[in-house]
Amino acid sequence: MSVITLEEAKAHLRVLESEENDLIQKYIDAAEAHVSKYLERPLDPWNEEGDPTPDNVKQAILLAVGDFYENREARFVGTIQTNNPAFEALLHWDRAHLGL
Repeated sequence: MSVITLEEAKAHLRVLESEENDLIQKYIDAAEAHVSKYLERPLDPWNEEGDPTPDNVKQAILLAVGDFYENREARFVGTIQTNNPAFEALLHWDRAHLGL
């Protein structure tokens, strides 16, 4: 089950009327899988108590969806591509194995 709805993703992308619903849903699924792997934990349910996924994690998913949507055809030559620093900042303290 997705923690981000299609409507939330479309609002984030500013694509309210679209024939790309299936494509956007695939980006949501890919972004959620990416975040889950980055955090080394499932997204939903967030914990044993069944708390909802935190807003910072949802925002990181939306950032990833936006990156996937905007850069789906991108080709880079002679540039360095890095992860979005906001993505990492939003997720850092929720990673499963920080050793704290």
